[in-house]
Amino acid sequence: MRQPPRFYYGWYVVGAAAAINFANAAVAIAILSIFIIPISNELGWTRTEIAGAASLGAILGAAFAPISGWILDRVGSRLILVVGCIIIGATCLYLSVVQTLVGFYIAFTLARASELGITSVSTSTAIGKWFLLYRGRATGLIFFAESAGIIVLAPIIQMIIGAEGWRMAWVVLAGWMFAIGVIPSALFMRRQPEDMGLNVDGRVRNVTSETGQPASNNDQDCNRDREEYKEEVSWSFAQALRTPTFWLLLISLFVVSIGTSGVGVHLVPHLIQQGLSSQSAVGAISVMFAAGALASVALGFASERISPRILMVLTYLLVAVSVGILLEADTIPETYLFAITSGTATTAFFIIPFLLCSSYYGRASLGSIYGASKAVQVGGLALGPVVAGLMYDTTGSYQDAFLWFGLLAFASSLLILIARRPTIPKSELA
Repeated sequence: MRQPPRFYYGWYVVGAAAAINFANAAVAIAILSIFIIPISNELGWTRTEIAGAASLGAILGAAFAPISGWILDRVGSRLILVVGCIIIGATCLYLSVVQTLVGFYIAFTLARASELGITSVSTSTAIGKWFLLYRGRATGLIFFAESAGIIVLAPIIQMIIGAEGWRMAWVVLAGWMFAIGVIPSALFMRRQPEDMGLNVDGRVRNVTSETGQPASNNDQDCNRDREEYKEEVSWSFAQALRTPTFWLLLISLFVVSIGTSGVGVHLVPHLIQQGLSSQSAVGAISVMFAAGALASVALGFASERISPRILMVLTYLLVAVSVGILLEADTIPETYLFAITSGTATTAFFIIPFLLCSSYYGRASLGSIYGASKAVQVGGLALGPVVAGLMYDTTGSYQDAFLWFGLLAFASSLLILIARRPTIPKSELA
């Protein structure tokens, strides 16, 4: 009998995925916001023109995501992650010498699309392929790295811009991506444990001795493993598309994404309009990312004990609650209370849908299934800032837009409540 290795290779995959998510901060919206003023001052572009590249990149990322997922299911994550990270690094390098708005749009749109539609889809899917029992904590760790990357990188980039200029900052971001993104992808990423003769989670699966008893020194662990694996499902993408549950998930993701990004992009102007100083408004963003980083780890462990569907309902309700707090926030304590609840809810909004997809539909076509859900999610993220901006231009306030965002998040929680675990029809079973 072959004994499992003492250290499961899947944790190397987690380390590589965490490094890539940490590096992905290079093209995060929070990092782009640091460049807006210096780029605008030097090249004369408006803030709207610069920010428009982020929305265009999100739309292109939504188109990339299903394609990335399909490739992941067939060839694995290593090749596509290396390509995605190289694209981001190369475009950051080009941005250090850009002179035209068209050039900026091409480069940043491609970088943002690669981050949203290639690398972020690939890291999550890679974890889903390697873990079942410990999928929650592994996923929480890589999302923690994503938040930590922004927290660490933001002051570094601000310092570099102040000392050497914004062009040198893009060079540093390019090097950051090549060192922390490309190299771990190439060295450690693998498609799935079965390709290396391993079982998911590194556990003994369905192994018995000559007496018919589990071949393990710990009968309880073996029984638990076999029970967990017995519950693992294996859906094709076509089968998932035929379930009402999948469409309820997609609709709710799209709707809540609109509100999440609509609030996020317009948060600082709204808080200043509410009477807060710009320093306090920006400070709220730091609190949001710190809360999100802590929440990612807690949510990862919680998802191993609590149904992802219940966690998703609670996530949508927390989004609605955070918006309610924001509508009344005009003091620093109220603003930071919003930042904590919103940071937690936003982090959960990116973690829990992946865990729900993998729990309901299994590992076989996880790339395609999660890629489709990610495309819908990113599409909503691209639309949100435009919706909030149009409603502000019409009413002179963000109150109506944010109120609708909160109500839609609450309504979406009801959709997930009825999105029960699907079952494959007997006629489609192999």
